Amino acid sequence: MKAAAIYRTGSAKELKYIDLPEPQTGPNDICVKTAAAAVNPVDIKTRSGFLGLDLVFPSVLGWDVSGTVEAVGSAVTKFRVGDAVMGMIAQSVREQGTYAEFVSAPEELFAPVPAGLAMEQAAAAPLTVLTAAQLLDSSALPSQARVLVTGAAGAVGRVLVQWLLQDGHEVTGLARSHDREDLTALGAAAVYTSVNDIPACSFDAVLDTAGIAEAIGTVQDGGIFMSIADNLQPESQRGITPGKSYVQENGAKLSVIAEQLSDRTLSVPVGRTFSLSEAAAAHREFENGGLRGKVLLIP
Repeated sequence: MKAAAIYRTGSAKELKYIDLPEPQTGPNDICVKTAAAAVNPVDIKTRSGFLGLDLVFPSVLGWDVSGTVEAVGSAVTKFRVGDAVMGMIAQSVREQGTYAEFVSAPEELFAPVPAGLAMEQAAAAPLTVLTAAQLLDSSALPSQARVLVTGAAGAVGRVLVQWLLQDGHEVTGLARSHDREDLTALGAAAVYTSVNDIPACSFDAVLDTAGIAEAIGTVQDGGIFMSIADNLQPESQRGITPGKSYVQENGAKLSVIAEQLSDRTLSVPVGRTFSLSEAAAAHREFENGGLRGKVLLIP
């Protein structure tokens, strides 16, 4: 099969389009013929060496995938050959990624793709929505909270804004100026472009998706600061103990969220698409910044 992999960490040019054996399918696994795979920040950080992972080379990158079940293991009960599925696979743990024509992983990591949800949309969502859902679960927000979302126009931030508003919270975004119209249309009460412009102690909680540690200054005493970023956390202060949320594989949770994507009560926009052979170009485009909508690779 064809795959995009690295033989060492480094710049985007380390991504090579290569031939690899098709993955083996264990008793509890399904083998998926990939329709699309998404590019995520974790892929960039893995490829560059930022995360310092002990990779096995050649290492196929990628966490998100959608596709059609090609084969099932002897103990599989949830899926059949021909089913449309979507999933998030922790590449760094499983030692296999989704930038490949075929992906094999435990059935529990996958969700059915609901009718009406395009395969590209299905591939764009898993890591993003699971990250947002688990961050919210970890935050334990009070009802009708005043919440600042940093990186509010990014993939995870945008999902958070939608869910927070649906739950009755008052949401303010920290984003670039050209994202103000989109976030206001979603229902954000205000959009700031610099944390320095936000009055101190304005919010019950900050959900930090952009690694802006100084945003803790906008939280009221005893409030909540939760982050998904890899940067250093701010020091505990004024009764605020910063917390981190790390995304976990969860096919069952993904199944529930997939229905929201299908019925349009939640959106994860798709941006640019590249062929799998153009994975290096996709990474360069991603690193240039300013993209809106998920970047996808199509085998």
